[in-house]
Amino acid sequence: MKKFSFMGAILLILCVGIILFIPLQTFLVIEPRSTTGDPVLFSLPDDHSFSVRYTHSIHLSEVEEFYHQTSSNQIQQTQLLYEDTAIGMPANAEGNETFEVTKEGKYLISNMDKVFPFIDIRIGQVVANHRLVMDGKEYPLADYFDKGSVVRVQLRKQSLYDQWKGVTVVGKR
Repeated sequence: MKKFSFMGAILLILCVGIILFIPLQTFLVIEPRSTTGDPVLFSLPDDHSFSVRYTHSIHLSEVEEFYHQTSSNQIQQTQLLYEDTAIGMPANAEGNETFEVTKEGKYLISNMDKVFPFIDIRIGQVVANHRLVMDGKEYPLADYFDKGSVVRVQLRKQSLYDQWKGVTVVGKR
């Protein structure tokens, strides 16, 4: 009987260890690169998409970059929406992309297939006001990180232990 109790305890410890330490849930992880601080985890919406919205520093108009999670946890840019074709913005589409003017007069490049393992963003100090947009909600990055700092945006599986050790989890279901 003691042998079965001992084996049951070992099995229970293994199960708890697996639940706590095996990365199971994928999060959008934003972590500081140029300063110290903890990463911020965002729960992905059901459609696995998000966007980054900011004010362009030269012509002071809104730009929104749309992204989607790939099956290999990469970040795929799918669309780019902007108001001005001035310096720093494309004047046309490339390859299989489509370029159109929306009824609001904005420019939209769609059918994009640019895949990145991560995206580095320098959070604007004055004008840019970088915001993460998920499920219709905006999350200003300056609320979580210092203005002027560089952050890395990537998709990463996290264990329960990783989630509990001092990080901010936003949009937890």
